[in-house]
Amino acid sequence: MENNSEDIVNVTITELGINIANSFYDFSRINSYTFIYEWPNAVLLRLNLENKWIKNIDLKVDNNIVADLKNILPNFIEENPKVDMTFSEKLIRMLKL
Repeated sequence: MENNSEDIVNVTITELGINIANSFYDFSRINSYTFIYEWPNAVLLRLNLENKWIKNIDLKVDNNIVADLKNILPNFIEENPKVDMTFSEKLIRMLKL
């Protein structure tokens, strides 16, 4: 799959939903979120959507961003701590594809 997104994407969280680049996702369309870590470092925020075409949106994060988001996101959507990267996702990330 080809990723045509910009290197830097603006993300805004409001009381109504999350704006990612030029797309808006209201909280009723987001099932849950997960922080994905590599050892002690947060690397991704995965949003699980109720969309039949796009099931997940992965946003790069770091520990500082996660610390802020842990205070904000639980007020609007549920965290699913059981989600992890698949083997193929780990391989793609390791090979930097």
